Amino acid sequence: MKKVAVIGLDTVKEKLISELMEAGVMQITDQGQRLTEEETWKDLGVKDGDDNKVTSLDAQINRVSLALETLEKYSTAKSPLFKTRRAMKKAEFTKTLEGREQIYGDIDHILGLNDQIHKLRELVNKKNADLSAINPWVIYDLPLEIDETRYTNINLGVVPSTVDVEKLTMRVSEGREAVELREIDRDRDLIYLVVITMKDDQEAVMTILKQYGYTPTPFKDFVGTAAVNRERIIKEIQETESRCSQVEKEISTLYKMKYGIECVYDQLVIERDREKVKGRLLKTKRTFNLEGWVPEPAMEVVDKMLTEYQCCFAYRDPEEGDEVPVLTQNNSVVYPFESITEMYSLPDYKGVDPTKYFAFFYAMFFGIMLSDAGYGIVIALACFIVLRKFALEGMTYKMIKMFFYCGLSTILWGALFGGWFGDFFQVAAKVIFGKEITIPALWFNPIDDPTRLLIWSLVFGVIHIFLGMAIKAGMLIKEGKWLDAVFDVFSWYLVILGAAMWLGGSSISEALVKPGMYMAIAGAAILLLTGGRNKKGFGKVIGGFSSLYDITSYLSDILSYARLLALGLATGVIAQVVNLMGSLAGGGIAGALVLLFAFIIGHTFNLAINALGAFVHSSRLQYIEFFGKFYEDGGEEFDPFRKNTKYVRLTNDTDGGKK
Repeated sequence: MKKVAVIGLDTVKEKLISELMEAGVMQITDQGQRLTEEETWKDLGVKDGDDNKVTSLDAQINRVSLALETLEKYSTAKSPLFKTRRAMKKAEFTKTLEGREQIYGDIDHILGLNDQIHKLRELVNKKNADLSAINPWVIYDLPLEIDETRYTNINLGVVPSTVDVEKLTMRVSEGREAVELREIDRDRDLIYLVVITMKDDQEAVMTILKQYGYTPTPFKDFVGTAAVNRERIIKEIQETESRCSQVEKEISTLYKMKYGIECVYDQLVIERDREKVKGRLLKTKRTFNLEGWVPEPAMEVVDKMLTEYQCCFAYRDPEEGDEVPVLTQNNSVVYPFESITEMYSLPDYKGVDPTKYFAFFYAMFFGIMLSDAGYGIVIALACFIVLRKFALEGMTYKMIKMFFYCGLSTILWGALFGGWFGDFFQVAAKVIFGKEITIPALWFNPIDDPTRLLIWSLVFGVIHIFLGMAIKAGMLIKEGKWLDAVFDVFSWYLVILGAAMWLGGSSISEALVKPGMYMAIAGAAILLLTGGRNKKGFGKVIGGFSSLYDITSYLSDILSYARLLALGLATGVIAQVVNLMGSLAGGGIAGALVLLFAFIIGHTFNLAINALGAFVHSSRLQYIEFFGKFYEDGGEEFDPFRKNTKYVRLTNDTDGGKK
């Protein structure tokens, strides 16, 4: 990665920015801080860009986005399993945008219909509130607009359900002959009352009622009885909902407009990003200054572009304190496994990209843990179909392609272990045809010999850890720390290999025992004598013991690989139990149907739960046991200035339009 500084004439700035966006190979950095940190720039230049224009474009983008969301919401079209960008040639994209004014008219129409729906729904909500308010008064048979006669007042209201209506009636009737209090309805919270009083008693009766929590229920603008109004409101709700449904159907018929609107959305994003990036530049009256990061393989493209526009430019290597972006570069087989690295954290710029080192082990560990060739075929075939049918990009593509490779690994290890949907074909042959068949494992069956798989799991674990240690040694040697590589890394090779030969070598050959002992002792001696070399005082003495104590950490890491045995056995045992349950109904058509049912349900569950387990634990072995030996994370992803479209993939851009 190289840092490039560019100074050019303001007359070519717009064209150069467009060209840089087309190329998509430079991450332009923000120069704003130079105005405050560098005295030269305080009087020389100002920050470029137009924030008001960016804000205006953002507002337009939001409006177009709302139109697209409205179309999606009311569309009757079936949503695809994976949403991908639509491949489109640049000429076709430009031609579509020639009808931009018409598309803006379509957007206005869609948003107008959307506003209609919101207003109609607000009206429905208001009517439902009116309906809820009037429902308890249905049996009240006086017109709601009548609230008084010549001599009386008619009051409708509510009191809490805890009020004793009889006592309340007695209280308001004391000393008054003409007071009528009648309960119309009640629910869990309220009692609905009609209170008729003489006009002279109105104020006194209301004072008493308020002491009991009375609240008036006015029905302003309601004409006729509660029952009549209820029927009217129900009818109005139905009519409004019908109008709302008609508008929704009208929007669904406009779905074909989506493709043109998507083009406008992406064009607005391009224009916004092009304007926004200017805010990272500095300018004087006639010139501009930009800086950015360029990958070394792309320098030739950038050189040609800057030379064409007669810019003055210079490259430099990253310096201490620079925030250098990280661009990982791997071959097509390793590339999908970058998703595992990205889920953890990208490597530091000065660190090592671990993807090419762990990709093989990740697929291998996944296959051992799932350990069934039938499941591997299902995973690989499903991923293959998805990759063929959908133009996936980014993380989704990486994950699906990675699982495809993991499926192939599972087929291999399943065949080696003799697992084909457990022992389904053997069981099916016996249940359906009454015949005994065998499908031998190409290597061995872990259910019959779990100790053997445990030993091999630990061996694979040691190799995996040794690779991580080797990468660490390589990093130290690259930094010129040869002694650190010998004392802190290679000494552990002697200890671990020596201990393994000393303690377990007799099972292979007695000749391995004594050399193993000497190797282990030599490695331990190196650790004891050199472990405190970088410490002071008493630390130099005890530092060696501290280093040697790390044997517990290494032992823990190696034993972690026993999970390969645990998950591999779990998959095989559950598969066999599913097949056994399916065979309990015996032979014949009924037995075959039961076996088939158990096969579909049981193996789907087993595949899902153990594939998830294999994914999680394979990742864990990389993150904890492998990365822990050397990995330096914290890198920021290289984010070049390019056409960051959401809906359309311009297929003839320089990068193929792919993200």
